[in-house]
Amino acid sequence: MVPSAWLGHGISMLIQRQAEKARYGRHVCVVAAAILALSIGVLHLRRGEQQLVATSQSRAPIAGATAFGLGDSAGATESVALSDSGLAIGEGHRLILNGALLDLIDSFLLQNADDDRVDQLRRYLKGKLPTAAYGEAVGIVERYQTYMKAHDDLLAAQNLGHVGDASAIDIDRIAIWRQQRDRLRRSILGDDIVQAWYQNDDAQLDQVLQEWRQRLEDSEAPQAPAQAPRYPVPHWHDKQAEDHHRQYMLRVLEKAVTSFADRRRAHDGNPLR
Repeated sequence: MVPSAWLGHGISMLIQRQAEKARYGRHVCVVAAAILALSIGVLHLRRGEQQLVATSQSRAPIAGATAFGLGDSAGATESVALSDSGLAIGEGHRLILNGALLDLIDSFLLQNADDDRVDQLRRYLKGKLPTAAYGEAVGIVERYQTYMKAHDDLLAAQNLGHVGDASAIDIDRIAIWRQQRDRLRRSILGDDIVQAWYQNDDAQLDQVLQEWRQRLEDSEAPQAPAQAPRYPVPHWHDKQAEDHHRQYMLRVLEKAVTSFADRRRAHDGNPLR
C-alpha cells in the first residue's frame, strides 16, 4: 500500500500543476486579447486617416474653382487655364495676356460669316471668365477694334502693296512702317499687350529686315570694304534650303504689310461657340 503521506504529496503536486496550467491559459488568453485589440485599433486608425484624406480632397477646390470664386477667397496664386482656347487668369482673377487670347479674339473678329461676331465674342468671354477678368477682356476687345481700324488706315497711306514680287520690295519703307505700327500699337493697346502679343513676331521681322537690307548692300557693292558692322547673313550649300529660307523671309514681310481687311477676307475659320 502507498503511504498516506506520499499519496497526499502526489495529490498536492497534481493540483499545483493544474493551477499553473490554468494560470498559463489565462495569460495566453490575455495576451491574445491584447494583440487582437491592438490590431483592431491600428486598423481603425488607418481607416480614420484614409477618411480624413478623402474628406480633405473632396473639400479641396478643383482646378479653376478658385479662379471662378468657388474656392479659397484669397484667389489663385498661379495662372489657371480655363478652356481649350487658352484663356487663363492669375492671382486676383486678373486676365493673363497671352497669345492664345489674341488668337481667340482674331478667330471671332476676322470671321466674316456673321454680322454679330463682336457680340458672339462677348457672350463667349462672359461664359468663360469670372467678372473681373471678363471686364478686362471686354476692354481689350474694344481697344483692339480701334487698333484694327487705325492700323488699316495707316497702312493704306503707306501704299506698300504686297511683297509677292521680291524685286519690288522697298525694305526701307517697310522698316518705317514697322516703327509706325509699333507706336500705334503702344498708344492704343499699351506696352503690356504689345509685349505679350507681338514680341516674337517683331523680333522675326527685325531679323528679316536686317538680313534683307544686308543682302541688298552686298549685291550692290560686293567688293566694297565694310564701313560698318555687317549683319551676319547666313549662307547655304543646299539650294533647296536657301530657297526655303527666302520663302520664309517673304512670308514674314507679307504678314507685316497685310491689312486686317485682307486677313478677314482670307479667313476661313469658324469662331468658338
